[in-house]
Amino acid sequence: MGAFLGLRRRGSAFALMITCSFMAQAQQEDKAGKVTDDKPKVVRAANDTKDAKDISYEEAGIKLALNTQQIVRLDPLIIKGQAQTISRNQPFSVQVFDKEFIAERQVSQLEQLFRETAGMEVRGLGYGSVANSITLRGFSGGGHGGDIGFVVDGIPLNEASSHADGYADLSVIVPLEINAMRIFKGPVSALYGNFNRAGVIALETRRSGKYAEVDVRGGMFGTADLQAAAGGNLYGVDLNAAVQTYYTNGFRPQSNSERYTGSVSAGYDFSDKTRFSIAGRVHMAEADTASVITQAQYDNRRNQKAFFAKDPNVQNDGTDKDFYTVRGDLSHAFTPQITAAAFAYATTQTFRRSFTRLTNATTWQQRQEDYDRDVLGFGVNLNGKHDLLLKPLRWTLGVERYEENTLYKYADALNNGQFTAATLTGGANGGSGTLNRNLRTNYISLFAQTEWELNPYFRPSFGIRKDFIDGGCTGRGLETRTGASAQCGKMADFDITTPKFGFRSTLWPKLLEGRFSLAEGFALPSDAAKFTPGINVKPITFRQLELGFTFTPGSMLVVDIAHYQIDSKNEVALPNPLLLDYVNIGKTKRIGTEAEIRFHPTDWFEATAAVSRFNSRITESLQPHLIGANVTGVPQNMATFTGTVRPMKGVAITAIGRILGRWPINLPSATAGQTYYDGYETVDLIASYEPKRQPGNVRQRYFIQVFNLTDQRYASSAGVTGGVRTYNPAPPLTVLVGASLKF
Repeated sequence: MGAFLGLRRRGSAFALMITCSFMAQAQQEDKAGKVTDDKPKVVRAANDTKDAKDISYEEAGIKLALNTQQIVRLDPLIIKGQAQTISRNQPFSVQVFDKEFIAERQVSQLEQLFRETAGMEVRGLGYGSVANSITLRGFSGGGHGGDIGFVVDGIPLNEASSHADGYADLSVIVPLEINAMRIFKGPVSALYGNFNRAGVIALETRRSGKYAEVDVRGGMFGTADLQAAAGGNLYGVDLNAAVQTYYTNGFRPQSNSERYTGSVSAGYDFSDKTRFSIAGRVHMAEADTASVITQAQYDNRRNQKAFFAKDPNVQNDGTDKDFYTVRGDLSHAFTPQITAAAFAYATTQTFRRSFTRLTNATTWQQRQEDYDRDVLGFGVNLNGKHDLLLKPLRWTLGVERYEENTLYKYADALNNGQFTAATLTGGANGGSGTLNRNLRTNYISLFAQTEWELNPYFRPSFGIRKDFIDGGCTGRGLETRTGASAQCGKMADFDITTPKFGFRSTLWPKLLEGRFSLAEGFALPSDAAKFTPGINVKPITFRQLELGFTFTPGSMLVVDIAHYQIDSKNEVALPNPLLLDYVNIGKTKRIGTEAEIRFHPTDWFEATAAVSRFNSRITESLQPHLIGANVTGVPQNMATFTGTVRPMKGVAITAIGRILGRWPINLPSATAGQTYYDGYETVDLIASYEPKRQPGNVRQRYFIQVFNLTDQRYASSAGVTGGVRTYNPAPPLTVLVGASLKF
């Protein structure tokens, strides 16, 4: 909502939801003593030394006036629009998790934190090294699809043509390397383009500071997770590194998974005004997959062994991924008010996945997909702060270009990975057949965003983004698949403009804050449509209207409520698959209310609640039976309740309860209505003990995590495959123990 801050209180971190207007000034001070918050209470003298003392704002102004030139020191990494992404004046809902909160929750993947955000849910697919589906703002295709944008230090993590348009895998990130994670809800920021219709997950890595941390845990199902992160300065170079190794046998047969991730960065100041940094990342993962279960197996969930068993029709499914990336950044301060930042970026990746699923009521079929992906990107942006009518105005201007090429191979009707006669038989619109092609997508993006502190009652923000997207498909080998899903040709040239506007208002100082925003986003047509030669369908457009309020009657209680509506138009339909006549017909409406409450009456107790209600429906379609249907994969109700008690010094016990209402798992047909999954309720526990730290000693924290405390037998996701209801079993009761050390 307004913001969701990870704060520390007596050795325990908790997430505090509070509006951006009351958000603590985002101070970031480097070794030179530079302060980068919006309105610092204190600054340091221009000619700072190790003996310099804090002085008041007024005193600093006098001293600076006596100098002919101000010294400007850059942040460890300049990210486009950085001052605005952490600003208290953002007119839309943003949730923030800082590194202290991330460390306290002891997560092996960042997506485990999404359950503590109102309106978010992770629908676990149970396929090791394959991204799960994430729900946000009435969309259900984040991560595994392209409904949510993911960026790491401003660089997109989404994949244009890898498994799904906009696929993003957060397992390539080490949780301990993250300085902050910001969740922007809806297509609200002009700094990000494609894949942000539901919102953007913006990750900021640690690029400075002296620290050394180790986090190790292990327990049931042969699970072991080791994370380490370190930072320091060597001969004037800021060095930061993080590693993670994770392994589990899995709670089902044929479900072992392992991954290894490492990241490193180095930054050097050529002067107070110019900084260069370089960073790299490596990720390798392998996993076996037990696939889905059928209705009969799900109905037998009282029998634990039967419920988690692998269906005998599932073959040797698995995943293998290698990911390598490198980037360089150069930033320069032209004046104390204007800073430029440029980057260059490259990624190479291989991703193989095999998957057995039902193609009809009696037939199981294995398919395999291979992706060899290469990305090149570069860009430059200007960031400034000036006074307009004697009021602070922040602005960002930028241009970026990305070129992404993916060699895509697909084969169906396999027998344990080997071709069969059916593999070489073309299957119309899916099923059998092969594909072997190169998919190319190019982006050129222009963006501008401003934020003006005109007065406490009206603090407007404006943004606009222009995306030029083109590309195409070229064959590279044998293809036996036919029909609409097998087309391969030049992509239409897309020219998309998405404006943003909003404002914040202090309705009652220190008591009530309001916000309003209107923003547009977009989605490209699916691969089947955009690579069909001669088809010029428009992108799908989304418009979000949001109104929110934050009520803070005292230090003990914070309540934030947001109501939004997202309307889509120009949904892409295919009236006649034989004619390949794609058209822009179709609309949806997503209406939702999200509320976050934080109650902290004493130092030994705190509680939070994150609740939401959705109504996501199809309002226009060529097929009359779809009008009024619910958007699939979106629960109507979600709630997370957390409570933390500290019965004695150094001891903290946190309970997290999750309630997920029912959601539709398919669309209705002309003869049958929608099918629903009933949802579930779970409880997790985290208990920790942190001994009193003696001067010069290692800070220690020991913990135990209990997931699914009541051992509920439920499905983390469900669907209809080949006309048959299928389920992905969620983990049973799981216990892990571990330790966190900070040197």
